[in-house]
Amino acid sequence: MDYQEIKQKIIELVETNCRIMGLELWGLEFAPGTGGKRGMLRVYVDAPGGVTVDQCAELSHQLSVVLDVEDLIPGSYNLEVSSPGLYRKFFHPEQMRSYTGHKVKVTLKQPREGRRNFTGTLNFVHGNRFSVQTDTQTSWDFDWEEIGRLKLAE
Repeated sequence: MDYQEIKQKIIELVETNCRIMGLELWGLEFAPGTGGKRGMLRVYVDAPGGVTVDQCAELSHQLSVVLDVEDLIPGSYNLEVSSPGLYRKFFHPEQMRSYTGHKVKVTLKQPREGRRNFTGTLNFVHGNRFSVQTDTQTSWDFDWEEIGRLKLAE
């Protein structure tokens, strides 16, 4: 299996276990181990009213067992399960919809007009496009494919 196939299988397993516990998979970061280094699987979960440390610990235990049985991740790896946190990272454009009016920090894959970082208020989200108004009252429209990282800002 290639990286994308492994990641998709992991997502399916995590989503199934989240549903059983009444949790929502917010996002997942996966980096397989290379050159003798341990891999990393970071799982972010949420729930209406938030997620508790005990829920994260229980899900971590369940995922450890399931992932060991399925043996999807080659080599050794670290598993981390947590809430997305106050300054949550967005993994999909549809996650942004309920955060219109909130301050966000955008980091682009490639610079635009000499800049890669933009901080401002999320104006609108439409499909894979969204707009951010910076403190200088300038609006910037972005396409999801341009984004290297997008998260809520302080």
